[in-house]
Order: sequence, then C-alpha cells, then structure tokens
Amino acid sequence: RPTPPARSATITVFPSLLMLRKALATVAVRPDSSRSSTHRRPLTVVRATNATPGQGMRGSGATKPGVMSVSLNTLSTRLPRPPTAPRPAFGHRRSHPRRTFDPPRALFGKKQPAPGGPGGTDVSVSITELTETCRKAIKTYGYDDDETKVLLDVMMYAQLRGNNQGIIKVTTGGIKRDPECKPVVTEHETKLSANLNGNKNAGMVVLHGAMEIAVQKAQTHGFGICGTNNTSTSTGALGFYAEQIAKKGLIACVLAVSPEFVAPNGAIEPIFGTNPIGVGVPTANGPVILDMATSAYSFFGLLEARTAGKKIPKGVAMDASGEITEDANAAIDGGAIKTFDGSYKSSNLALIVELLGGPLVGAAVRDKMATKNWGNLVIVIDPTLLGDAGEFEKAAAVVTSRVKNAKKAPGVHEILLPGERGDAFSEDVHRKGVIDVEKNLWKGLKGLADTWVEPGGVGGNTSAYGGNTPAYTSAQMETIRNSSAGSGWGFATRLLHPTVSVDDPFNSTNPPLYQTATFGQPSATTNGPYDYTRSGNPTRDLLEKQMAELEGADRGFAFSSGMSALMCVTRLVKTGERIVTGDDIYGGTSRLLDQVLPKVGIEVVHVDTNDLRAVERAINGGPTTMVMLESPTNPRLQITDIESIAAMAHKKGALVCVDNSIMAPVFQNPLELGADICMTSATKFISGQSDVTGGILTCNGDQLGKDIYFHQNAEGTHLGPFDCWLALRGLKTMSLRMERQQDNTQVLAEWLEQHPLVKFVNYPGLKSNAGYELHKKQASGAGSILSFSTGNVELSKIVVEQAKLFKITVSFGNTTSLISLPCFMSHASIPPEVRAARGLPDDLVRISTGIENVRDLVTDLDQAFQIAARETGVSVGNGGATPAQTREEELLAKIAMLEAQLE
Repeated sequence: RPTPPARSATITVFPSLLMLRKALATVAVRPDSSRSSTHRRPLTVVRATNATPGQGMRGSGATKPGVMSVSLNTLSTRLPRPPTAPRPAFGHRRSHPRRTFDPPRALFGKKQPAPGGPGGTDVSVSITELTETCRKAIKTYGYDDDETKVLLDVMMYAQLRGNNQGIIKVTTGGIKRDPECKPVVTEHETKLSANLNGNKNAGMVVLHGAMEIAVQKAQTHGFGICGTNNTSTSTGALGFYAEQIAKKGLIACVLAVSPEFVAPNGAIEPIFGTNPIGVGVPTANGPVILDMATSAYSFFGLLEARTAGKKIPKGVAMDASGEITEDANAAIDGGAIKTFDGSYKSSNLALIVELLGGPLVGAAVRDKMATKNWGNLVIVIDPTLLGDAGEFEKAAAVVTSRVKNAKKAPGVHEILLPGERGDAFSEDVHRKGVIDVEKNLWKGLKGLADTWVEPGGVGGNTSAYGGNTPAYTSAQMETIRNSSAGSGWGFATRLLHPTVSVDDPFNSTNPPLYQTATFGQPSATTNGPYDYTRSGNPTRDLLEKQMAELEGADRGFAFSSGMSALMCVTRLVKTGERIVTGDDIYGGTSRLLDQVLPKVGIEVVHVDTNDLRAVERAINGGPTTMVMLESPTNPRLQITDIESIAAMAHKKGALVCVDNSIMAPVFQNPLELGADICMTSATKFISGQSDVTGGILTCNGDQLGKDIYFHQNAEGTHLGPFDCWLALRGLKTMSLRMERQQDNTQVLAEWLEQHPLVKFVNYPGLKSNAGYELHKKQASGAGSILSFSTGNVELSKIVVEQAKLFKITVSFGNTTSLISLPCFMSHASIPPEVRAARGLPDDLVRISTGIENVRDLVTDLDQAFQIAARETGVSVGNGGATPAQTREEELLAKIAMLEAQLE
C-alpha cells in the first residue's frame, strides 16, 4: 500500500453538504493504514517521513495513491506527557485570560529556529540499531535493566507505529529520572483494587506495574482497577498497555493525566493535560485498540516540529493571545493546544479523564508540572462477568466486520478500525527492517547513547536509589509477573546466565554433576535437602528451575522421556473422564492416548484443532478434564489457536497441556497463551545433539505442581543426573542453534515450494500456509521443522534415501539435518486407515534442518530429487507426474469432454 505524503485532507465528497465536509475534514478523514498487532498483511512502502511531526496517533498517513480512508479514531493525535527534568515551580494561578505558559529551556533543550523553512531530512535506521541505541540512551538516565526494558518496550511500540510517544521522549529529557524517586508504595488495596504512590518514578514503569496488578485481580476476581499518582514522567502510548491486556482476553480502559498543556473549549489558558485514553477490546478477529488523546495535538509533537524546524498543522494550537498558530514555538511559549475537535464535546471528554485520572487516584489537580504528581487509572474487566467470553468475542467481531464492510461514501475505499493504521505501519517497517527517523532526533539519540558505558559485569541491575533497590518491592513484584522473568535480559542471555544455582564451594563455571543415587543425612533422625535421587537431585533441580524460569512457570519437572512426561499429565485424569486432543499429533502421543488410556476407562476424543467450533463441541460434549494440544502439529505443522482453546477448556474447568517441542521456549511460550502445562522434549532442541532422552513439564499453580511431583516421584519417571547435566549444557546454545536452523529452514521451504515435484510444503514461515497469521500472533519464530508432499510414495522414498547430508532417523532438533517418512517411522503406530482419515499421506516427507551451510543442503536435496525423478520416470516438466499418470490424466480429460458434449 504505497504512501503519499501526509497532508491536510481536502474533502471533495458531498460538496453540497458543508457541515459534513467540515466534520470529516477536522475529525475523521485522512490518509490512513491498518492495525494488526504486527500480524497483518504487509504494506508496500511506508515512510516515517510522510508524517507531519506529532500528527497521527498510531502512525503516519499510509494509503493507496489518491485513495481516501476513513478512520474511526476521531482524530488520531496521541499526546504524550512532558518530560520531567527539574524546573522551577509555577506561581499561583490568576484568573487572567492571557496567562503565559513558559516551560524552561533546560527542560526541552535549545530552542530551534522558528518553523517555516524546509525542515530537517530523515535518515533510514535499522530497527535493531534504533532499539539498541535507544536502550543505551535510556540507561544514561540511571534506570536499571528491568525499568529500561519497560521504557524501551513502550517507546518502541510507539516509534514503530509512527506515534510521537516514541524516542523523542529520550532526547528531550522526557524520561529523565527524578533524583528524589523512591520505591513505589501501595497506598490502598482491596481484592479488586489498588492505588500506587509512584514516588516520582518513571510513569511508564509505574503504569506497567499497575497494569499487571489490575490484570491479576481481573483474572482472579473478574474485575481489577489500579490507580497511580505521584509519577513525574510520561506514561507513553496507552495503546501499548491496552493491547497487552486485550491479548489476554480482557477488556482494558487506561486513562492518563499530564501537566497543563491543553485549553478547555472557549479558553486560551491551558488547564487540561493531553489526557489520552487507551481502550482494548478482545474480539474473535483480534483485539481492537483505541489509543487517542483528547487534545488536537501532542506536546511532544510540538517538540518534534521544533526540532525539525517544521510547521505544525493549522488549527491544533494557539499562541498566547489566543490566535491560531502554525509555529511550534509560539504554542509552547505561552500558548496552548486545543482539544481534538475544538468543541465542547472533546473538552468535556478531556474533563472526565482529568477527573478520573487526577482526583480519584490522588494526583495533583493544579500546577501538575511543578508538583510532578501526575495520575493514571487502569481498569480491567473479564468479559465472563457478563456471560460467555467466546460469544462476546464472536459478537464483537461481527460488529467490527459490519463496520469494515459498511457501504462506503464516494471516494472512500477502506474503513479503518481504531489502531489499524499504526499496526500496519509497524508491520511494514518490521518487514523492511528499517525505519526513517528525523536526522536531528537520530543525532541526539546517538550522541546520548555514546555516553553510556556498559558495566563490566553481565546485566548489572543497579538503581539510582543506590545499591540494587528496584522501583517495586519484592511483595509487589510477586504480583507483577514480568514476561522477562524479572531479569530484563534477552532470552539467549538468560540461557547462559540463569538466576538459579547450587552451593558449590569451588564456584565452577559449569553446573556440578551429582551422579549419585543417595545422599548422607545429618543424623539418624533428621533429613537434609536430598536423600534419594528419585525424589530430588541438585543437578536435576538446576534444570527444572531454569526451565521454569525460562517459561515463566511456577515449577518445572524433568522426566526420563517426553512420553513419560505426557504419561504423567494423563495421570491427572481419572477413570470416566475425557481427554480432548488433536487429530494431527505425534505418533507416540497417539499410541498412548488411543491404546493405553482406554484400558483404564479414560475417553479420548480426537478433533481437528483448526476447527474451533468442533473443539468446543468436543470439550463440552462430555466430562472433559484435560485438553492436550500441539502447535505446530507433528508432522503437518498445522497451527492451533492455543489461547482460544485454553479459554474454552478453562470455562469447562479442564486443564490444558501443550506439547511445545517443535518451538521450545525460544520461539513460543504456551503458558503465556493460557496453557496450564507445557511439555518440551529435552531430546530435541534442548539437547541439540540427540544424546539425551528426556522431557520437561512446566506448570503454574501450587496444587498442580504438587500433583505432578507426586506422580513423578511415586512412579520414578525422573530424568537421571547425567542426562540433566547434558541438557543443561545444551540449553546454553539452544537459542544460537535454533535461530540458525530456522534461517536454513526458511530457505529450504521457499526452495521446495517452487520445486515442480513438490505438491505442497507445510511450514509456518511460508505465507501460503493457512496458519501463517495465527502462528505470527502466538510465536516469535517459525522453527526448523517442515514437511512436504510429492504425491508419489516411491519418489519420496528415493528422495529420503538419496539425500547425503540428511540422516534418515526419527526425532528432530539435532544440529545435523534429519529426514524421514513419518508414516513409516515416527507415526507408524497410527493405523493406515486412521492416518488417511486425518489427512496424513504416506508420501509426506519431514525434514528437521540442521546448522549446515544452507547452499549445501539445497544442492543435496536437488540431486536427490533428480535421482528420484529418473528412477521413477517422473517428468519434471509435467509437474511430477509419471508417463502413465500423464496418459491417464489425458484420457480422463477426453472422457470428460465427450460426456460434456453428450449432455
């Protein structure tokens, strides 16, 4: 979707309807793009240079040339709160109509020349470089790793959507840490509510914690509300928080109050903050995210325009005399921003936000900049309070679809939902890997980042409070469950530097191996921490605790194999109860469920997990207490909507277990998607060398953990110490291996998809795959397993046997490439008629890609196909058909033609 330069929209639709023209021109019509949470169709070209600085709540104008889009966001200006460097307090307010509002120059840097010139030009920066530069720049303000991660996540969310809540906050000092900040204090709390005193901490950090608290309360009690006060910097793009909440199937409403930048309707004195509103609503088509300011423009938009030496849009701000101005300096120096439509309606909405985000939470109600006491409010609602959540999301999807498909006005080619424009912008820049940044802004960011020197240690967590004091207390952090496991480090770093350890008097660089069956006890009547390895072993503890840490789980358990881990899961199901599972699952799992469990009176129902209605019927059609899923499935790589099915199962009171062996925690975390138990085969990517047989279970919930441990200990299905030690060794390189394997697999998949002898390729990294978009939503990578069909069993067999670099074997995840015919190996235990009914063809080839040179792998497969084509007589030019098949097809075509003539 090519992007024309952003401009004020001139409406030529309905010229006779002057009132409509005026309303559309000032409220809702302009170039736009589409929201998708970075998981929608890509755009062709989107450039941040097309955005007028500060304009566009969730992205710059992106649309087809000459095409007008209608956004439902009223006016998509998203106003950030101002930065918080020390500044003199304001005097008492006077009832004077022309009161001057004059922020000190030290706060926002040297004043730029008045707008009107050509302005600055942009530079293209890779997303990776921008993110790392921004991280370093944030660190210069004294934030610890946890706080830096939150600040970076929120600001990059905005920056990659063309939203001026991004890195401008860093270069202008808008996130500068207050030297008087102290740990956050919970001033008031009930089971449904909490109010936090931010104690001058960064607004984004405090609001992020409030969001987690409100979510936890809503998930437990159906409703959660958390207010914050006494924060001294901006909360950033509220869409970030609303989206995080909506992705959990909850409804979000987030309000933020900032210093006095906006004049009420009929006034020229700033009273309101930009007072943004964030709303997140889960639907069956994905969350709808509204992120809008009640002001016509963002204060940081003014700063961007000043930095670039550009004009601001006409009609969004006034100077000190109340005259409309396009000069950012005039608006900043004593002027005011207008509310978004310049009428009493937007002014009244701003007032409501001011009341709820100010007095209600104990924030300042006057001189907010001087007091550095800004307020926020997060409200989270579980839809199940009012009925069936699934039905609500379906009905909500009907409403949004009706809006999208409504009859369009002349000249309008697309109606956009809230947030669609910014997310499409984000998807496009992610696809290209680069984003355009105003050159002065980039120069300032780099200059700031260059002053940061990384500490000598690994990921030190020092704080401006002195020592290692975090913004939140340990009790609060227990409530705030951070997806980065509290370290703030990247996943690869966490693999190498786990927080768990054992007391080792020699401080070895590698985990110690306790290869023993028994442990001596302190006395005849007292026990030490370990007595018998079946019940516990220090080496096994290291593996179990690190896996729990990596997956954000309460507990982890290491078993002697993946199947023994799954067997333990089935022990949680009683005789007479039902397990619902997929129809495309690992052969060993199928054998366990279909041939073992029926002997103890457990019903197993297989269902197409791509059909959510069928899944729901299966869950509700009997005494279901367990749902066992795979995503991607093995071997057809189908994608299961884990989050949706988990919600269905939990409504029934059933547990959900996901076999995550193909993705491992590197690319997917089922527990974050709602699963109760995650199973990962240690034989596969954890080991990486095919020298360990093992399985890992992680889970959330104290009682569930106790139940799993009871069966593990009672039945002796634990993983031995040496295998645990090997698995710990494998974890260190898991991310490195899997990323290289994934890169190789993407190349192989695209090559196979174009091969004339291949009918289809199953790989979630191909856009042609049905589950592509869903997989992007719930995983961060496509992995390194693919399967393909040739339509010819003999041809597939020869390809497998003639490949030299691919070892013929079961399993996957090795550093070397593996190949197999699943129907004759890993899935041979499934009866042929059942395989056929499930759409598992005998000619299907599965590949587990290794870390070899990908050119060598392609060359090797190519020669194998050539040999297979010669030996089977298949004609490559005929798309893989043998001469006999070609003659048969020609004969059938002639018969069909004759039958048509007879009719």
